[in-house]
Amino acid sequence: MLNLHLPSAVGAWLSRFTKPADARHADLGDTVVRWPPTAARVLASAERHAHKCIAQALVLEHPKGFLLAHVPLHKLVRVPAHSYREWLSRTGLLTVDFALCDEHGVVRSVVLMPIADEQARHLRKRERLLRVLAATELTVTQWDREWQSEEAGPLRDRLFPRLRGAGYYADTPHAH
Repeated sequence: MLNLHLPSAVGAWLSRFTKPADARHADLGDTVVRWPPTAARVLASAERHAHKCIAQALVLEHPKGFLLAHVPLHKLVRVPAHSYREWLSRTGLLTVDFALCDEHGVVRSVVLMPIADEQARHLRKRERLLRVLAATELTVTQWDREWQSEEAGPLRDRLFPRLRGAGYYADTPHAH
């Protein structure tokens, strides 16, 4: 037997003429229509406090540097091109909380916030992230909430622990 669904077909035909013109063009598969976007808070409260402190310490080391938040790992490191897809499939969702860059955009240090929940999955992801970062020889600092009340100088020494001997130069202007 033929099933025509006549009432729904007539309803759809009538709604084409009664809807406003812009609503007619809205597709049911349209992402914006189905999930209306709104602006979100990017940094949680603890992250905002950490951002302020880290930014003050970064200015002491690299006055024209950049402080980036929630940076994917694949933006921080380079791997051989022949295996990039496989590497990306293994590490694609790993992110660092803060990346401290010099004025040229080169990452100089990384800060990780503490893991809120001690779930095994989160701990495994953090271990994988730390293994990759250790291979890059980047300075990785685990954020400690007590540093919020600390001066920027000692925090800079934690974030950039390189030896500062004679002839050391960071992109800071030298006095004449």
